[in-house]
Amino acid sequence: MKIDNIDKQILKALFNKGRESLTNLEKKVFKSDQETMSHTGIAKRISKLEEMGILKVQANTNINTMQYKALFFLMEMENYEEMRKIINAYSECPRVFLLAQVTGQYNLILGVLGQNIEVLQNYINHCGPTNKKGILHSAAIFVSDFILPKFMPLNLFSNESMEDKCGNICKNCEAYLEGKCEGCGNF
Repeated sequence: MKIDNIDKQILKALFNKGRESLTNLEKKVFKSDQETMSHTGIAKRISKLEEMGILKVQANTNINTMQYKALFFLMEMENYEEMRKIINAYSECPRVFLLAQVTGQYNLILGVLGQNIEVLQNYINHCGPTNKKGILHSAAIFVSDFILPKFMPLNLFSNESMEDKCGNICKNCEAYLEGKCEGCGNF
């Protein structure tokens, strides 16, 4: 998808301040050296960028400030079919903030958030994909603090369980029953 200089100016301005008004954007976005864009033109451009899947305006969260912890699962999958099953199972999990195919020793990375290390350890033991079929090798890496990005697009407070996707049923989970985890939809 090709974007032009005007689109780039809009994206830069919204990156710096996502709630920037169209009136203020009108003063920052230029068609030429001297000519600014109208707020109507900017609104149309923003809609076009959203429709193209290039831009999504949303609330982002600083997990360092909230004192949340994160971990990365590195997984070597048996084959592509098994990898697709893990991707489908965890792609909508409220705790998952990153799911990416990579090359090298491991071919799938899953980033997970929790209120503290204990919640993440319970995730490894009860909810995480490492006990799923098709994983040849895995490693878990705990994150101390995020340096970049400072703010992340997270849906921490959805109150929606995704148990039906991953197959890890909370009411059958030892950590959930012992009160060590509030379930996948309850941060």
